[in-house]
Amino acid sequence: DALPISKLDDVQNFIDAVTKSYYSTDQKEGVGAARTCEVEGFGTLVEEIVDWKDGETFTYAIEGMPKLVKHAESKWLLEAKNPQQTTLTVTSSIETRYGAFGRLMEKIALKPKLGPTLRGVVRQFKDHVERSQSPAPANIEQLHARAV
Repeated sequence: DALPISKLDDVQNFIDAVTKSYYSTDQKEGVGAARTCEVEGFGTLVEEIVDWKDGETFTYAIEGMPKLVKHAESKWLLEAKNPQQTTLTVTSSIETRYGAFGRLMEKIALKPKLGPTLRGVVRQFKDHVERSQSPAPANIEQLHARAV
């Protein structure tokens, strides 16, 4: 594939906050594959693939988030606009615990941090692709952050 979206263990090479990433399963791709990431400010997170279409999209569930977070997942989707332009859409969703308190914390603490973090991840991915001189440069047009 033109863009390195399917290389799960490559994340520390383009996201500054990830200091180390490695496969935590023997499976390297597809549903059930998982990676462990050491992330500044969060500690150790395990990301397991729950949906996969090679080179186009994948969704992973995230384990190891703070106790406030009941479920978190992130979806990456690549769409070729033309031979020289690709759109990356990253959608993250978080479900919190603790009822009204959790929803309030999501609104005042999680969402305000999530948007800028995701935009940074997308910019860093774009820079990584351009540095690697991939045949199809990424032109990042979209970013969506959604909390459920």
